Amino acid sequence: MEINSIADVITAVVAVSLPIIATYVSKWLKGNKQAETLVSVLPTLAKDAVVAMQKLGVTEAIEGVVKKARAVQIVAKALSDLGFNETNEATLANAVESAYAQLKADGTLDAYPQAKPTDDTQAEIAKAEAELAKLKEQEAAAQKQLDALKGAQN
Repeated sequence: MEINSIADVITAVVAVSLPIIATYVSKWLKGNKQAETLVSVLPTLAKDAVVAMQKLGVTEAIEGVVKKARAVQIVAKALSDLGFNETNEATLANAVESAYAQLKADGTLDAYPQAKPTDDTQAEIAKAEAELAKLKEQEAAAQKQLDALKGAQN
């Protein structure tokens, strides 16, 4: 075998070592069952958390951001219970968002009509209108008294 350049030597070394490196990486990935388990369990946990928050939204008026935060907490707690103590918050949030998008597209979440916040503004408007009516009555009475005083001076 004739060596013409350094590039040929490097190519030959890489070609010989590539199967060894591939075998090592393959064994490492197969041996890392925790990562494999996390990848397989996370979507299911995220879907369950999203559905749980949607069900809670039927009886309680909670906003989307609050639902997402609570769903992420549920997933983190479930993973902690399974022995995954170090989890990335952003990864969990992405999994929850992905699960929400998938369930929304499937129409699964449409089965849970969301509770609306109580509209206290209508009651406040009615109260303000009643107070305004009282003030107008008082103004009319004061105007009559003023007119009566002006008439008495003339």
